[in-house]
Amino acid sequence: MSDKENSASKKPRFRTARGWVAFACVAFALAGMAFRVGIGTPSAFGIQQISAICPLGALETMAGAKSVMLHPLLLFVLVVVLIALVGKAFCAWMCPVPWLQKFFRPRKHRAANGGVGHGVSAKSGAGHGVPASRNDPGAASVQVEPSATACIPSACAACAGAAACAKALAPVGGARDGVQLDSRHAVLVGTLASAAVFGFPVFCLICPVGLTFATIIGLWNLVQFNEPSWALIIFPIILIAEVTVLRKWCSKICPISALVSLLSNLNVTLRPRVKADVCLRSRGVDCHACVDACPEQLDPHSGRIPECSKCGKCVEACPAKAISIKLLK
Repeated sequence: MSDKENSASKKPRFRTARGWVAFACVAFALAGMAFRVGIGTPSAFGIQQISAICPLGALETMAGAKSVMLHPLLLFVLVVVLIALVGKAFCAWMCPVPWLQKFFRPRKHRAANGGVGHGVSAKSGAGHGVPASRNDPGAASVQVEPSATACIPSACAACAGAAACAKALAPVGGARDGVQLDSRHAVLVGTLASAAVFGFPVFCLICPVGLTFATIIGLWNLVQFNEPSWALIIFPIILIAEVTVLRKWCSKICPISALVSLLSNLNVTLRPRVKADVCLRSRGVDCHACVDACPEQLDPHSGRIPECSKCGKCVEACPAKAISIKLLK
């Protein structure tokens, strides 16, 4: 394969698609303001009398009112159905936090994703990019030249180590496979409790999704109507603090992620599927590229991964192209 063809095959199409979806969300909000149709933002959107808020906002509203309200309840049920269909896709495809983290911490982002190589160990992955440490995804990758006895996956049947290659390896396993109950869920309980105590959705004051679009709306009002506001200073400061100081916001703090991950246990569609006969591990190659690439620390081989955000990074990272995201099995 030529360098040009190899480069085209590695084009991060999922990342490009996620970028377009994020851009569409911002354009969607701006179009609503430009044409004055009141569409809203991803955290609270609607048309005329039909409106919707995020699932956490719906629960906070009912907790603040200390009663079950028909409108928020129906919206929550609708969101549950959507999550059952797409899982945690919102976190990778619509939430602005990952993009803000890339903007304010570009070097760390490159270190976390650029040093993984192909995730093939030096012992059985000759000729592939090898991470210096399995537990240090930021370590620089090195190249190991194929030897006479090394097993090269593309020529497994003919190589001297074919017997070793024939023995399949067990899945690596991800640190967050299965149902997770962690600090995010404690924050979720605190979020609902604070709404019940104070009578309004307290978390909405610092929600990065709401703050991002509130900042965009503030900038629009400044440019369009010459209406300066302290919000244009306060909101960005809170946002920057959340994505730089609270660096593990998504995995350790975010109550929206906690709620969606619980509901994602209902999801059985659009999950990453691994072709076992194509996966390098089935040939005895200690490859863990998919696990290294996953921002949620998951293994797509696992049967239960409700934390999967459908970002597609495992698909792009797999050197054998054994992973795909399908609607159903």
